Amino acid sequence: MVGRVDSDVATDRPWQAGLCQFFTRDKVATLCLRHVSFPEDPLALRLLEPAAGQGAFILPLLRGLVEACCKQGKSYDQLRPVIRAYEIDPDVAATLRDRCAEELSELGVAQSIARDIARAWIKNEDFLEARPRVRFTHIVGNPPYIRWDAIPAPLRTSYRERFSSFKQRADLYIAFIERSLELLEPGGQLAFLCPGTWTRNVYGGSIREAFTSQGHLKAIVDFSDVDSFETPADAYPHFFVFENGTSGSTKILSMAGTDTIIRSGSSAVRTFAPSSSPLLLSRDAAAEKTLEFARGTFPRIEDAGCVIRVGSATGCNEVFLGPTEKLPVERSRTLPFVNARSIQDGTVHWSGTSIVNVFDANGKVVKLADYPRMAAYLRKHKKPLKSRAKASTSKTWWRSIDSLHPDWHASPKLLVVDVSASPVIGIDTVGYCAGSGVYQIKSASWPLEDLHVLLSAGVLGLFVKALSAGAATGFHRFQKSQLSAVHIPRWEEIEPGWKKRFSHAHRAKNWARTLDLVAELYQCEAGLLAGYVARDWAGISSKLTGR
Repeated sequence: MVGRVDSDVATDRPWQAGLCQFFTRDKVATLCLRHVSFPEDPLALRLLEPAAGQGAFILPLLRGLVEACCKQGKSYDQLRPVIRAYEIDPDVAATLRDRCAEELSELGVAQSIARDIARAWIKNEDFLEARPRVRFTHIVGNPPYIRWDAIPAPLRTSYRERFSSFKQRADLYIAFIERSLELLEPGGQLAFLCPGTWTRNVYGGSIREAFTSQGHLKAIVDFSDVDSFETPADAYPHFFVFENGTSGSTKILSMAGTDTIIRSGSSAVRTFAPSSSPLLLSRDAAAEKTLEFARGTFPRIEDAGCVIRVGSATGCNEVFLGPTEKLPVERSRTLPFVNARSIQDGTVHWSGTSIVNVFDANGKVVKLADYPRMAAYLRKHKKPLKSRAKASTSKTWWRSIDSLHPDWHASPKLLVVDVSASPVIGIDTVGYCAGSGVYQIKSASWPLEDLHVLLSAGVLGLFVKALSAGAATGFHRFQKSQLSAVHIPRWEEIEPGWKKRFSHAHRAKNWARTLDLVAELYQCEAGLLAGYVARDWAGISSKLTGR
């Protein structure tokens, strides 16, 4: 590690306190620990918990540790080096010390000794700033998930200098993984419950390379369909177990349920070669084979002439959105707005909602003085607009979060709903302004209708679901990191005869023939693709695009 963070960042309470205190449910932590291989002699354990919280990953181990002391006739002082846990919040750390001491006392340890052991275990420090002098046989826990934008700028700069994996707008948990790898003994195990984004996002590349080259992943368990935390959180967590310096295969499975949590669907075993590429977590062998072929044959979608961009966020929908005729602003300051609910039968239907556009043709904020009706309307709602974090100190408090650029909202594009069980893809030939709940795909080389059909014919669903260990019936993220992992051929490199047959088949709504042709392109069975088609597959028609 290089240097320490400037103390100016500190406050009375740690800056992370209000952002990352989503504590793991005891039941979930217990299930996670079952996937970790602990030593036969519990006293040989040297366990690190980097973000201890309420101790969900520590407390289940205490009984075994006390019993080991009793069976071996050893002093309870032998427990002091067994656990090292960091908790940045002083209040939470104090509560955890009390819980550990109470648990040890109930197990027969004298209160004074129990308190001393708890103090030795629980450190009120920032793990990323701590400098333990030992390495650990096991590192387990639930590191903080804090997005890039929420981390104070001085810390972001410091973390980028100190952690090579902390780049590309990485979440803070990535730095926790890198630092933990530095402290892991050979043969030791690192096991975290954290978002599964590291398995596929650009910023997870160095972590994937480390996991596949410095050892092997023993297990990846998807908890996306489980309420994993005491406080509800939109985190889609996975639990992984990495073993340092060994080789082997990876067991992939998922869990589902609330009170009763059980395995969802079948499990699979994969062997990952050293690579920074996104991990294919599909439990379908045929799907894995097809995707490996596509990866080796076709470029990523963005290298095949496509551009991907998220829809526009306002930060205050109740002010910026409304029925066109009821928005008291100049008509030149409104744009037709669509969202995830607007996509039906493969096309985009406008409901009459518009967005107040405060940007000019170059994406720059306009002057309110030039638009008196819009100025009066926005000033009327100044309080909620200025209460937004990004607007509170901005001179242009009236702007929406994202700029609106004509080259995007006014041009033909595909819209993909960001979270759904099956892909939901619509083709927009009118030029609507899309909201933040959808992703947009444009292409200068692929005919938009052909691209729409190709992705809907199982290609998008196959890739996205293969990047998730979730249940086949679960919901999946169709966001930029997932969309950009799709591999398709370059339009200009496809054999002309295939293009002609493909176009004829889907314009004739001959869906069986269309699937056969896409299967031919990806060298797989049409039946495989049929299991991954878009939600509106049967309703897709060239008639809907006005052709």
